[in-house]
Amino acid sequence: MLFGRYLDKRETCMDLTKPDVSIFEYTAIMFVGFLFHPETKDVALIGLGGGYIPTVFRMHLPTVKLDTIEVDPLVYTLAKKYFGVKTSETQNIIIEDGRQYLQKTDKRYDQIWIDAFNTDYIPIHMTTAEFLELARSRLAKNGIVVQNVHNSNKLFDAHVMTFRSVFSKVFIFNGKRSANTIIVGTDNPLFLPSQFKHMAKSNMSVGEIKLIEEAEKFVPEPVIRNVNILTDDFNPANLLLHQAR
Repeated sequence: MLFGRYLDKRETCMDLTKPDVSIFEYTAIMFVGFLFHPETKDVALIGLGGGYIPTVFRMHLPTVKLDTIEVDPLVYTLAKKYFGVKTSETQNIIIEDGRQYLQKTDKRYDQIWIDAFNTDYIPIHMTTAEFLELARSRLAKNGIVVQNVHNSNKLFDAHVMTFRSVFSKVFIFNGKRSANTIIVGTDNPLFLPSQFKHMAKSNMSVGEIKLIEEAEKFVPEPVIRNVNILTDDFNPANLLLHQAR
């Protein structure tokens, strides 16, 4: 599945014979959310793409309730037709803008995952401090926000600074074979990265994804430039996206 203008920039890639294998590095890293919160029961995923993440949930986390919010009904149609995306008693797909959905719902989630960006466009209303404050207000106790970003542009620093303006604890996981970073924001996590290796072995994998290997991509002291945070009133995200870091 391709989004945007660049035909070599894949949005989703899935091996239909092994649909739970993470071909993109970042999708595996996002599952470190289950190390921060192993008792997770409810997850919101903003951005469907081809549906790799919902497929992993269906195959390996069948008791976890997943609400996937996707703004484009065509994406959902293609995900069903070509990638085998299905709904179930624990999996729900909602066709709506992610921020508007969070504004309307009174549901509380253990984890909110944000994967709604592509290589040449950022929905800026889901990058701001106000949006992150909204997401935080929809978290249950010990909840976390997990976001996929690219770390090769100037927008990366703004992402991190904006997370730090909202959450008391912000954790960075850098891809080793990609320019992806996973940002985790929380105020009161059940576990910290320093505790991950001491957790029960039953919490160390989700199907083919080895969580402890992904957790090793944690960067304790990332180098972040001091830049302005992104707000609803000031947000040059799509300009920063195209400026090399």
